[in-house]
Amino acid sequence: MNTTELKSTLHTLIERINDDAILQAYVVLLSREAEGVPDFWDNLDTPTQAAIQEGLQDLNTGRKTDFFDFMKSQYGINR
Repeated sequence: MNTTELKSTLHTLIERINDDAILQAYVVLLSREAEGVPDFWDNLDTPTQAAIQEGLQDLNTGRKTDFFDFMKSQYGINR
C-alpha cells in the first residue's frame, strides 16, 4: 500500500471505532509520532535495555511462566 492508501484505510478503521478510550489512545500515539517525541527506549540506560532484551529472548525461546501459575506458586493466589 502506498501512503495515500494507508491513510485512507486508517481513516476508515478509525471511523468504525466507538470506544472513546481506544480513540484517545490513538490520539496520544499519533500525536507523539507527529510531534517527533523520542522513543522512550532511547532514554533507558544500557543495563535496563539489556534486561529487557534478555527477557524478550527468553520469551522467544519458550522460557516463560504463566502469570496465574506464578501468582499461585509465589503468593498462593488462585484465579
